[in-house]
Amino acid sequence: MTCLAALQRAATRFALGLALVPLAGGAVSVADEVAAPASPPPFTLEEGRGHPLVGKIWSPVSASFVEPADVSRAVAKARFVLLGETHDNPDHHALQAHLVSEATKREEGDARTPSVVLEMLTRDLQPKVSAFMAEGGTAPGFGPAVGWASLGWPDFAMYRPIIAAALKAGLPIVAGDTPRAERREVARKGISALGTERAMALGLDQSLGATAEGEMLDTLEQGHCGLMPRESLTPLVLVQRLRDATLAHAMIEADRQAGQGAILIAGSGHVRRDLGAPWYLASRAPDLSSGGQTISVAFIEVRDGENEPQAYAGLGAGAPARFDFVWFTPRAARGDPCEGLKERFEKQGAGKG
Repeated sequence: MTCLAALQRAATRFALGLALVPLAGGAVSVADEVAAPASPPPFTLEEGRGHPLVGKIWSPVSASFVEPADVSRAVAKARFVLLGETHDNPDHHALQAHLVSEATKREEGDARTPSVVLEMLTRDLQPKVSAFMAEGGTAPGFGPAVGWASLGWPDFAMYRPIIAAALKAGLPIVAGDTPRAERREVARKGISALGTERAMALGLDQSLGATAEGEMLDTLEQGHCGLMPRESLTPLVLVQRLRDATLAHAMIEADRQAGQGAILIAGSGHVRRDLGAPWYLASRAPDLSSGGQTISVAFIEVRDGENEPQAYAGLGAGAPARFDFVWFTPRAARGDPCEGLKERFEKQGAGKG
């Protein structure tokens, strides 16, 4: 499945209706030098492994390939790091775990402890996360502690390396996404359902612009395989915006509490600089997110026959940079998501007949 398929999965989750941390302040001291970068983990998937882009990292800003060490140095110096995945790709999670570890590095004796914000957990699950951390839990126990099996995400075993890396480094873990009930309210009533004060606090009183919002709607329409009327998807643009804004808010609040920055683990659509969580970071905290202080890394599955990075959406000449780095990987073996969605809609239609 391509990057589009990852958004398909996210868009479907919106249609079905899919924790913030307290305050206090401090600043990250950015060292000019960081500890020597470690080598990234080897890939485990076979599909697409022989593709010429696999393992390569593209910088849309410089329009050139870079080395893993360049990414490691960038995330180690950044206040906010956003790591975008395809949810069911274990190689993406292994690379996320690798960069979580790299992001803690500073000069010897000056390691930092950024908070790890998870899209997979809604804010109302934070008490469970906090209880787990207070009890000194280990990575295998995190999934059961938060009820992972009932949340609708891929098997926790894929995400366990990320949790293990966070616990090993002593990093706080934050439930970052908005609760399902809030999403449903916004889908029904619009942003006004949040109230003026909360909407402004999240930066949702500001428009992304017609072009960006139109692109979000295009993505949702494609993600639903053209099976839903375009106008019926319009409320889901607001839900997507709510989720992106809430994830950014969780990162900002985590940084305010501990002054150590934050790392977001989320789908690749959420880490887009032009309309995802980084947009809200830049809007709400421009002094904290400029000049390399926010780094977005997307792990993208290769596609057969598309051997140049510019062939991938948003990476062409003149296009606004969606990410700071695009790390190409093998793809997970899976069926056609559109067939499954079509079958599901047909069953729902039959049930109403």
